[in-house]
Amino acid sequence: HTWWRFRMKRGRNRRFLMAEDFPNERESRPLDDGWWAQKRPDLEAITVPALVCASWSDHGLHTRGSLEGFERIGSQEKWLFTHGRRKWETFYSPEARELQRRFFDRYLKGEPNDWTSTPRVRLEVRKSRDEYDVRAEPEWPLRSVSYQPLYLDASTRRLGPAPSLVCASVSYRATRTRGNDRATFMHRFACDAELTGTMTLKLWVSTSAGDDLDLFVLLRKFDRAGREVFFYGYNGFSKDGVAKGWLRVSHRQIDRRRSRPGRPWHTHQQRQPLTPGQIEPVEIEVLASSTVFEAESSLRVDVLGHDAAHYPAFRHRRTVNRERHTIHTGGRFDSHLLAPFVLFDR
Repeated sequence: HTWWRFRMKRGRNRRFLMAEDFPNERESRPLDDGWWAQKRPDLEAITVPALVCASWSDHGLHTRGSLEGFERIGSQEKWLFTHGRRKWETFYSPEARELQRRFFDRYLKGEPNDWTSTPRVRLEVRKSRDEYDVRAEPEWPLRSVSYQPLYLDASTRRLGPAPSLVCASVSYRATRTRGNDRATFMHRFACDAELTGTMTLKLWVSTSAGDDLDLFVLLRKFDRAGREVFFYGYNGFSKDGVAKGWLRVSHRQIDRRRSRPGRPWHTHQQRQPLTPGQIEPVEIEVLASSTVFEAESSLRVDVLGHDAAHYPAFRHRRTVNRERHTIHTGGRFDSHLLAPFVLFDR
């Protein structure tokens, strides 16, 4: 992180003279404006053949951008290679290198090989950090997904298919960055299930102090004996969870035209502060993943006031949190995780 900030400062990049001090400009522009807009490429104008690699293990850095790029580029000939392992180790593996060689032979050398018969999506479905299955899919996002809500119940700390009729709440200390200060909700699967895609965690929240909240979400897997099943995370971190998400609550405004089930699209164009005790609904995007949950295994949702893993770089170092956050469930507070269940009877 220190190296990146140094290279992005004006005049520090040895290859060219920066016209702006990007780190400071970024900090001074918390809302989406024309300065940010001019930096966005016109993805839809890209029409060249593309082979895109996307990793479930790179949340917070490349996962979302890789998948968004694949979805939006205008190329008619595009392929997606997904995985959930260490990214550089996987990218330079024999399988990935052979795939890249065939792609480049076809489109750079013009060799008439069998590349065009390659399935459009290589989907890697994780069971654990080092166990996974691979299958071919015709598109991304998957059409074979049914988004189903799992409702939070603060009185039982469970996630279930039906909302509770009784209002309840749970709170945690939002400024504590060590220890186990968080709100947790558990769902135990009765039969095997696969969750593949992005998710939305809708929460009704309030704060005891201040006018804003930073919310961080971690999805975790536990086996039938209650032991956590770990996955790879950013920079090869070997004890990460299933998926992550985060949101500053004052940025909760949604663009409904660009949103879809499992992926709320935040405008980031205006700040909507709260008052202490004010209860508001927020929709948090949980970044894409693909994971199998065996019968009697469990999915746990953690909500906390800081990054779930203390990475050495690219973590959220400064938050707006003060004192306690409260999550409200049941009754009119329809807090739930909208999860992408894959249907196999197709």
